[in-house]
Amino acid sequence: MSIDPKSKAFGRPESEIAAFKRRWLEQLSELAAGPIPTVEQQRAAFDAEHGAVPPAEDCVIERIDHGNVRGERIVPAGADTGKALLYHHGGGYAFGSALSHRHLVSRIASAAGVVAYNMDYALAPENPYPAALDDATNAWQFVVGEGFSPDDIVVGGESAGGNLTLALVLKLRQRGLALPTGIYLLSPWLDLTQSGESYDICASRDPMVSRDVLQGLADSYCGSAPPANPLISPLFAELAGLPPMFVQAGSDEVLLCDSTRLAHRFALAGGDVTLRVWPEMVHAWPLFQQAIPVAGNAAITEAGHWIANRLSVGLDR
Repeated sequence: MSIDPKSKAFGRPESEIAAFKRRWLEQLSELAAGPIPTVEQQRAAFDAEHGAVPPAEDCVIERIDHGNVRGERIVPAGADTGKALLYHHGGGYAFGSALSHRHLVSRIASAAGVVAYNMDYALAPENPYPAALDDATNAWQFVVGEGFSPDDIVVGGESAGGNLTLALVLKLRQRGLALPTGIYLLSPWLDLTQSGESYDICASRDPMVSRDVLQGLADSYCGSAPPANPLISPLFAELAGLPPMFVQAGSDEVLLCDSTRLAHRFALAGGDVTLRVWPEMVHAWPLFQQAIPVAGNAAITEAGHWIANRLSVGLDR
């Protein structure tokens, strides 16, 4: 019999990610014992939980409600107000909001030293494709209308928000419009046909996301549109000529292959791509930085530095 030197039985505490996974599974067991919550209840619970996490210190947060453009403008103290991050939240296209992601986006903006636009968009199943993409396109036009040159904007998002981010850039290219200077993707969901091998390889390691859950969300978002449409599954798009990308993913998430295949295809197309796979990490772990502070905040800092470098913001502020 051997003893794992990292186990609590050997006298050492659990790692923060091991403790997080254990607590997550315990919470799932508790939820399974009760009635299945409605979509509205899930949205409210998600916003309540994540909206209660304080934003980064010394940020001015202003609500945006301009016609069909909704979200928040976040200005960290000392930020370069001529540079911007346009961010799209995750949540499977079914839940999540500017409120739920305020704490994450404010921290990324603070780490980068830029203004952040933390945007809402129409959610499925009430609003299937292309409603979210239309809202993202309107948000882009709003930010440009605020006086930011595309060369001074990085677009980003996690999970479904990463999908929306890349789809937005493809839509801008399709319309012949100027593109942002960089793309930041965290645990992006890029293939709604669910064809990646990590769905099977990582299934036993991922306590948060499963093929069945993602398939239900994909069906909800796609509606009558084919999931292989490149504006729905941007992994299948022609990637040559897109702006540089920075991609973060966890080694234990079933969506890992969406990131690795994107990096592979973009590199073969001659693109500038940096892929950072974090060992043991779960889906979108920086969103849970209050429970995974070491890895979560380190990933936020890493992303902020990449964004600052793309936007030529000084890192020695």
